[in-house]
Amino acid sequence: MKATVESLKKALKACAEAHGAEFCDWSEDDCQVALKTESVPALNDVKMICEVFYGRSTMVETGWGYTTIYLDEGTFLDEVDGTLLSLALPKNVRL
Repeated sequence: MKATVESLKKALKACAEAHGAEFCDWSEDDCQVALKTESVPALNDVKMICEVFYGRSTMVETGWGYTTIYLDEGTFLDEVDGTLLSLALPKNVRL
């Protein structure tokens, strides 16, 4: 699968649902999206999702009750590793 903003958002929405967190899309105004949680399991899944899409997770930070992903702080990899992505998502999620 090709790495795109749309596929990244789908993965993060699925992650938010799996963790019972609200997904916030502020990408049009602030180039960021967030999960309304700072839980360690959600943070780890978000970091893994960013690793799969960007090859790193330095664009993820937590604070004020949110796990925030800054979309403008990286270049996507050419392809998403589907096996690694599946480890960070619930079993029944297909992108």
